[in-house]
Amino acid sequence: MNIRLTWRRAALALGGVLAAGFLFAWSGLFHVGATGGHWAVTNWFLHWVMRNSVRTAALTVEAPPDLDDRALVARAAGHYATGCAPCHGAPGEKQNPVIAQSLPAPPDFSHALDPWSPQELFVIVQQGVRYSGMPAWIEPMRRDEIWSVVAFLQRMPAMSSQDYQALSVGDGRPPGAGLHALSAPAPEAVADCARCHGRDGVGRDGDAFPIIAGQSEAYLLETLRAFAGGTRRSGMMQPAAARATDEDLQGLAAHYAAQPRVAAPAPSVQDAVLEEGGLIAREGIPLAQVPACLSCHGAAALARNPAWPRLDGQHADYLEGQLAAWRDGARGGGTQREVMATVAERLTPGQARAVAAWFASQPVR
Repeated sequence: MNIRLTWRRAALALGGVLAAGFLFAWSGLFHVGATGGHWAVTNWFLHWVMRNSVRTAALTVEAPPDLDDRALVARAAGHYATGCAPCHGAPGEKQNPVIAQSLPAPPDFSHALDPWSPQELFVIVQQGVRYSGMPAWIEPMRRDEIWSVVAFLQRMPAMSSQDYQALSVGDGRPPGAGLHALSAPAPEAVADCARCHGRDGVGRDGDAFPIIAGQSEAYLLETLRAFAGGTRRSGMMQPAAARATDEDLQGLAAHYAAQPRVAAPAPSVQDAVLEEGGLIAREGIPLAQVPACLSCHGAAALARNPAWPRLDGQHADYLEGQLAAWRDGARGGGTQREVMATVAERLTPGQARAVAAWFASQPVR
């Protein structure tokens, strides 16, 4: 007997399959616990789909910066130690055995790192991996931070445990009991910041981190609160600021404001570049409606409003990078964020580089 296939019978068959599947799901007989693991074919299929997805998404990612730059590597080390190592392990630090029971279990980087290309690693860090517990980057527009993580991941397999500790902990070891005043922030909060900025606020690894020593307490507190609240966007600073109490943030601002101001090494640029930057800082660019930078960041302006940052003696690359982040809409900040975004949009990359170099060359006040 021949059974004639019609659209109606096909629809009924498909409806029956769907109804049976729904009934099976409703019955609770499907085991969702992580104790049993996946079938081998399921595990292969899921990884195959994930790799194909990452490979395709990576086709649109730009060429990476210099991933061998130690400053770029150092920027991600402290974040990796607090935000990534508990799941993925690290040189000299085994993966947490509780995390290892996840389904799927995150890869253990204390042993090896799968051979992903830089662009593929960028996609994984930026977008996360669905159904795996791997989160997306908090601020996906901060491509500079994501490339920093990629640089660190690529360097990590060759690191010794001592190298990893030096990069990830830095000066972040908690001080001994009795070494902090009752009004100071908790030792853990200081240690969290000191991983990257040092206890003196000068930073480390060249220009990897901005100099925050000697900034005004009002500016530092506003900045920390902006990071904690997410109005100043950073996948590295937001978690660190958000896990501190407001009392700790006040103590941290007071601590770093009290540190002696230190100037970064003067940038090596042509005199013409410094002259252009000085002209923009003093007079602005009237035709582009760019105000003079010193109208907000000069000594007289800072005396009127200490919540504005000091730029003299800051790292040139940091200042230039912040202007780029303003221009790209990736930064955010405190109460003046809209003003700075407008100014940065009106500066060409060359003008931003010039004014950053000029401020970096100025002696600290």
